[in-house]
Amino acid sequence: MNDTNYKTSKNTCTFCQTAIKNELETFYCPSCSSPYHKDCWLENKGCAVYGCGEKDHSDEDFSSLRESIINIEYLINRNQYSEAIYEAKQCLKIDRRNTDLKKLYNKAVALINNKINLMTSGDEAFGKKDYKAAEIYYKNVLSYTDEIETNFVTTRLEISREKIPDQKRRRIYQNILIIILILAILSALGYLGYYTFVLKEDRDFAELVKSDNANDLASMEKMLGKYENFLRTYSDGKKKQQVISRMNDYSFKIASIFYKDDWRLALKHYNRIANVIKPDDSKTTFNNIYNVAYNDYKQKLANAKKLNSVYKYGEALNELQNAKLIIASFPNEPISKESNILEANISLLNKKIASIVKFNDLEREIREQDKQLNNISSSGSKDAVLISLKIENEIKPDLYVCKDLTSGNSIALKSDARKYRDGEILNVECVPKGKIQIKDDNNKEVTISLYNAVEGVDEGNSISNDERDAILDRMNNLKTQKAKLDTLLKQALL
Repeated sequence: MNDTNYKTSKNTCTFCQTAIKNELETFYCPSCSSPYHKDCWLENKGCAVYGCGEKDHSDEDFSSLRESIINIEYLINRNQYSEAIYEAKQCLKIDRRNTDLKKLYNKAVALINNKINLMTSGDEAFGKKDYKAAEIYYKNVLSYTDEIETNFVTTRLEISREKIPDQKRRRIYQNILIIILILAILSALGYLGYYTFVLKEDRDFAELVKSDNANDLASMEKMLGKYENFLRTYSDGKKKQQVISRMNDYSFKIASIFYKDDWRLALKHYNRIANVIKPDDSKTTFNNIYNVAYNDYKQKLANAKKLNSVYKYGEALNELQNAKLIIASFPNEPISKESNILEANISLLNKKIASIVKFNDLEREIREQDKQLNNISSSGSKDAVLISLKIENEIKPDLYVCKDLTSGNSIALKSDARKYRDGEILNVECVPKGKIQIKDDNNKEVTISLYNAVEGVDEGNSISNDERDAILDRMNNLKTQKAKLDTLLKQALL
């Protein structure tokens, strides 16, 4: 034993459980440092602590370990890994701290694991009929097998090699079949693409022609819309000219058959085909459309004149605007010569519409002025009226011929209470008394209205001459303006 294994302290022996009196007799376990009598250590042949396992080795044991290590190396070299692992375990029980044993044990475990992994992979490949991969695994596993295992692996290797040509042939057949299937799928996809995209125009055109059975205006317009959508979808398609030809046929039918129902629609379709139909057909179709449109223009002009005569200027203007649109549809035809007359009528109606507000304002102010004159003096008689008049001449005592300044008519005024002079302008409250016959300047008898001046008028209610003149002047001015507007509003259309 080495001196380093001894300590200089007194302890209790782990084996005999008695005190160690002499330090020279003390021995410590190299692994767990438990104290022992040297004799107890030798008697027990190692450590008595449970789980420690430290043993005392004799020279014979060490000699035996060296022989075991050589034998383990021999077993590993012969690829007998299981035997080597077993013997290494047994030796480690004797000397578990031996580094060489541990290295040989680990080497044997690693090599047997490699062999097992390669063999397992080869068997899996063989089971999956992947004989080429199995051959590679089995070749590699031969580096780790002993004589008995080599015979088994060689047999598997030979079987794999025999299976490889058959497998190659099967794979060739499978590849050929896969290629055939792929070609068939590609052909099907190609035909589907051809049918879906290349033949789509033909299919859509066939469907369009199948539904082409229009026989009235609505169905013809609907079919034209379908053909137009087809052209938008296939603007450069091979069916383009056929579609255009079908559209031209429908446009000609609409223009030549339904022009009486809707000349505007007929004109629209005529303009589309004017350059592609026969000259005679073109001339006849256009004349038919033009005549219907011209009659429509005349009717709207007549409607406008009629509406104007009943003071419906807005409605009349609307009719003229529609007539103007008709003229615009035929810019190079004789109807366009009526544009000036139409514009003049439209201008006149615009003036009338603009004058209505002013005319109404004048009427309202005239009524207000009349009311003001009527309120200047009142006799209390329910029949009495206040008349603005001008004395023209006295035809009999107390009987005068006057001019009503409001209406402009001649009237007769009888007044017993007052004398009037010729040319005098005044407001007189009077009562209607029927009619009277007098002789005019040509000595012809005429019938005029007779009024009696109301007697006893309160002079306090009379107005001054200046006030009266101002009111009368304003009335005359308003009536003059109204008369001018009346003339404008009553003016007929050209």
